[in-house]
Amino acid sequence: MNLNAAVDLFPDERVLLSKPANAIITVDEHGLSRFALDHLMWTVGMQGKETIGGKLHLTNFRFVFKSHAANRLTGKFSLFLPTIREVRETSRGITRKIAVATQTQHFEFVVWGIPRLLAAFREAQAGLDPAQVEALQGLAAADPGKCGTGLQVFEAVEAVNRRFVEAGGLAKIIAHSKGPVEASGVLNLLEFLAEDAREPDGRR
Repeated sequence: MNLNAAVDLFPDERVLLSKPANAIITVDEHGLSRFALDHLMWTVGMQGKETIGGKLHLTNFRFVFKSHAANRLTGKFSLFLPTIREVRETSRGITRKIAVATQTQHFEFVVWGIPRLLAAFREAQAGLDPAQVEALQGLAAADPGKCGTGLQVFEAVEAVNRRFVEAGGLAKIIAHSKGPVEASGVLNLLEFLAEDAREPDGRR
C-alpha cells in the first residue's frame, strides 16, 4: 500500500500525505459476483457498492490510490492534480467520504481526516505552475507505467466470495465485463496529456 519511490514516483515527486482509505466501486461494473454481505451494505449507504481497502496518497503531482492485497480488486491508479475539477466531502451518517471529479471520471473514497486532506490538496494543486505542468506531462508520457494499471480482479478472493454467495442460495453471477477503474489510469493520463497548461486556480 505504501509507495516505492523508485517504482511509483516520478522525478521530483514527493508524498505529502498518506491516509488509509477505501475506493468505492460498483460491483456490477467490474464483473464481480455479488458481495457475500451485500444485504448489509445499505446500512452504511453503500447498497450495490463495495469498498477496496488501501491507501490514498497525495503527492505534489497527483492522488495515487494503492490497494492492499486482500481485496477482490487489487492494484493502483492515479489522478493528476491538474485534471481534477473538484474534490468535495460527501460524508453521510458515520461514513466519511470524499468525491474526486475530473472532466471524464468520478471517484469516491472513504477516508478520515478530510479537512486536512482537502487543505493539502488545494495547496498542492495551486502550487503547480504551467511550466511544472508541462514538465510533468513529459514525465508521464515517457513513463506511463508509474500511473498504475488500474484495479484488477484477484481471482482467488473472488472465488471465495462466489462460494459464500452460492452457499447462501445466491448462485446468479453478474456477467463479466471490463470495469472502468481498470482503465482509469490510462484515461486520466490521456486526459492530462490532452490538457493545456492551466493557471494554479484552474483557469487557462
